[in-house]
Amino acid sequence: MFHVPTSMTTNPGTCRIADLRYNLHFSPKKNYGWLASKCGLAAGEITDSGRIVLSAGDCPIPVPEDNGREAYALTVTKTGIAIAANHEDGLSQGLRTLAAVTMEHGGEIPCMTIQDHPKIAFRGLHCCIFRPNDGTDKEDTSPKALTKLLEDACLSGYNHVFLEFWGTFPYRKHPYACWPDSPYTREVVEALISHIIDDLHMTPLPCQNLTSHAGWSRISSRQHVVLDQRPDLSDMWIPGGWCFATENPKTKEFLHDIIDDLCETFRNPPLFHVSSDKCFGFGSTEEDRTKPADALFITHLCNLNTYLQHKGTRMVMWGDMLYSSMDSLYWKPAEGIADVLPKNILINIWTHNDVGTHWADIDYFESRGYETIYSPFLNKAGTDSMVKLCREKGSLGILQTSWHRPKTALPVIRYSAAAQWSGCAVDEKELES
Repeated sequence: MFHVPTSMTTNPGTCRIADLRYNLHFSPKKNYGWLASKCGLAAGEITDSGRIVLSAGDCPIPVPEDNGREAYALTVTKTGIAIAANHEDGLSQGLRTLAAVTMEHGGEIPCMTIQDHPKIAFRGLHCCIFRPNDGTDKEDTSPKALTKLLEDACLSGYNHVFLEFWGTFPYRKHPYACWPDSPYTREVVEALISHIIDDLHMTPLPCQNLTSHAGWSRISSRQHVVLDQRPDLSDMWIPGGWCFATENPKTKEFLHDIIDDLCETFRNPPLFHVSSDKCFGFGSTEEDRTKPADALFITHLCNLNTYLQHKGTRMVMWGDMLYSSMDSLYWKPAEGIADVLPKNILINIWTHNDVGTHWADIDYFESRGYETIYSPFLNKAGTDSMVKLCREKGSLGILQTSWHRPKTALPVIRYSAAAQWSGCAVDEKELES
């Protein structure tokens, strides 16, 4: 099982589902074919009866006990299966659970009744996508590997995924902002987004650093996706190319084009992660560099936020530059910056330290009126503490990171999903059983 259901009772007998056709008792907006196929169910039909139900064979239809959007009830008898939900999102989650049971038991699954709903609303996964041959130590982020990871994330219970393209996204207006050897063509990216939305029933969200890490390459590669190909555009970055020259009108237009392309490709996403960590400098001209770095940073973030609001999407950013000096080699922003930025910005808690049980930056931002999500990495104790705090404080949710180690991170990704669903630490033996 990928997570421990809220309540689960097993009954005598098994159900053979390989030959069952499913029936949708409503006219869905979503396509359930991929999820149904993972459960071993044959193609079905629609007979609208007003309830959000999927049934196969002869089985009484259960009623969800929780009224949440993702709540569902699942019943398996010797002669059939039925999943009922309050919303299509709940039906998707019920099919994911049934798929997990099917993968464990094959075509003969135990008779059971399940009542289930997640305890944390926003359950996200952050995936980086790197240039394949940049000489750095990292794990496979090819389209095939990423698709497999996202399918695992879907079945584990995640409902959002941030995709961060490190010089690998094929921008229409600025093709030089993508490495020529990137396997992510327009066709590949659009097919991936369609798969996430239409088959996996997750929300894909763009993540692109619009302040720093402006080479859009791993720092250890010493490469710059634009300036290595177009050195004539150097005035759009500070000397060395680490940060964007945020006051340059050409830079602002470039960043607007990037936002436009990502929002269109991701089908008008509700959130857009602008990162903005490791801001080591601002301004490309002598005049710019006479201005306070705090003022340049605030102005830039406000400009990004305003433009994203115009696009109908909410800005997300890493919070560490506003809180900790960990990422500040040359400049630490004044503490007051966090008091003056727009409060609609969603702050992503990340402190370069995934080991711990107390995260003071959560109180720091939430006491100032910000909504937050937290990001653990590979440490399960850190994940447990963040999940516990998230539920206790009523924060928006968790964004599990995998960075350059998605294969290594997979067990933690699955564990984190289970802990987020349950809202607490999970006994791994209970998951296995």
